[in-house]
Amino acid sequence: MKRCLIAAMKWHYAGPSPLFENSMAITETTLINAGVQIGLINNETLPELRLKARRERIKLLEAVTREGRFPVSALYQAVAELRSMPFMATKDLKPAEDLIEKIPSNLMIRRNFMPVRLKDGSVLLAMADPDDHVSLDSVRRLLGIKLTPGLADAEALETAIRRLNGNADADVVASENSATELLEGILKDAYLRRATDIHFEPEEKGMRIRFRVDGHLQEFKRALSNSEKEGVLTRLKVLSNLDISEQRISQDGGLSYQFTDWDIRALDMRIATVPTRYGERVTLRLMGQGTEGLTMEQLGMPPEILKEVRKAVNAPHGILLVTGPTGSGKSTTLYAGIRELDSDDLNILTVEDPVEQVVDGITQVQVSQKVSFPAILRSFLRHDPDVILVGEIRDSETADTALKAGMTGHLVLSTLHTNNSISAVNRLIDIGCEHYLISSTLLGVLAQRLIRRLCSHCKEEKQATPAEMEFLKVTENVNIYHPRGCPACLGTGYKERIGLYEYLGVDEGLAQKIGEGADIQELEKAAVTHHRLMEDGRAKVLAGLTSIAEVKRLNFED
Repeated sequence: MKRCLIAAMKWHYAGPSPLFENSMAITETTLINAGVQIGLINNETLPELRLKARRERIKLLEAVTREGRFPVSALYQAVAELRSMPFMATKDLKPAEDLIEKIPSNLMIRRNFMPVRLKDGSVLLAMADPDDHVSLDSVRRLLGIKLTPGLADAEALETAIRRLNGNADADVVASENSATELLEGILKDAYLRRATDIHFEPEEKGMRIRFRVDGHLQEFKRALSNSEKEGVLTRLKVLSNLDISEQRISQDGGLSYQFTDWDIRALDMRIATVPTRYGERVTLRLMGQGTEGLTMEQLGMPPEILKEVRKAVNAPHGILLVTGPTGSGKSTTLYAGIRELDSDDLNILTVEDPVEQVVDGITQVQVSQKVSFPAILRSFLRHDPDVILVGEIRDSETADTALKAGMTGHLVLSTLHTNNSISAVNRLIDIGCEHYLISSTLLGVLAQRLIRRLCSHCKEEKQATPAEMEFLKVTENVNIYHPRGCPACLGTGYKERIGLYEYLGVDEGLAQKIGEGADIQELEKAAVTHHRLMEDGRAKVLAGLTSIAEVKRLNFED
């Protein structure tokens, strides 16, 4: 049975709770020094960061993490690595309940430690201060055994201890200020982790928060109580101009969030709500995280594909399609293509839902309930366009209008949801497009995926095994890289993502087959320019950019 640990505790993200004011934690200086030693922080920039911190009235630690764009937990992990200690992420902080019953609750609260049972059954003592020998001795006397210490982020550990009481402050009504502070703290952590999405997931006793980072979900260091949940959701709805009184239907909107004490540009976000059993679930999409201004060279396309795509982007008329699942970077690729064009010489119009990146010198239109993709496209044709970007082809009317625009002297760039490049032809036919329109208009199809890039700080080089050589289709011994995990990548072994690309160029022979209504097998035989996703995946493994496990995870057809 869990013990009631902190029944009277009030929680605020911006600082430690009253019962934890004397809790043990690593000093700011220790964390920063560890970051310097491990290579996360450039020692030469510290004087300038101290000045910035004073000017903006924030802590030096906050200025350092913002400058490097990594969370404080990365510095705790750096300390753990330097001291050869296990580091315990938020997901690892699962209490060993049989041992907790033997330890006074006020001792765990005051010293900020907790026995934790790992997945393999072993037990560690999660601590926020590696030099807290008093706690180690106290636990040894109380339990009669010596536990190996493991280091954890102080705030994450504090939260885990709080959860032992099942969110004791659930009945405390969160004030507007605390909701504002909570939301700001969540968004700051998402920014530091370079998250693309934030998931607010309601539970019976509060709300779980997770970030999507490099395509994978990571848990935020703390959960919200029921009262905090209501305050944060209300705050989000107010900022997004959503109906705060409506909780029974889904709502969509957008917001631009400016941090109160950080001198950086505002975060543009898209918001979606949906009612669930335990309250409203909210998902935030953070727009353009690290993708603004990317050029086509920086996308990681193989040279032969880059040459073909550039040729299509600079064509006087026709349509270029970029395909792939949601979140595969299609819009980023289209924006990179648009930036290569001379907006001073060309009239470039875009229709999007929503506008994800603002590009100077072009006209960007966002669809709404009153104005659809086809309606805006038809209007565009009366505005003397040279290039039209269509955010997504979703229906037959949009596809038909886009193809006819490409046939009548305009260059059209758009996206489509298909698994590979060759399937785009069948997809257009399935939604009602005429074969002759596709064959006479389609310039090419670029299929793409995003995979995680190996962390440059910690990737390990090893000789490929026979099975790995077979997968890579090489006959001579080669060395490839594997993920290890370090503070720079938060222990994942990967940092940021890179694209895998497949291109289908439409020449006269293939266009003729499309016009004749040939099936996929015949189209593949007729394709002269057809690079495969798997080929690019193998090439990027051999180049040391990613791992075999990442390529296999996407389950490509060979």
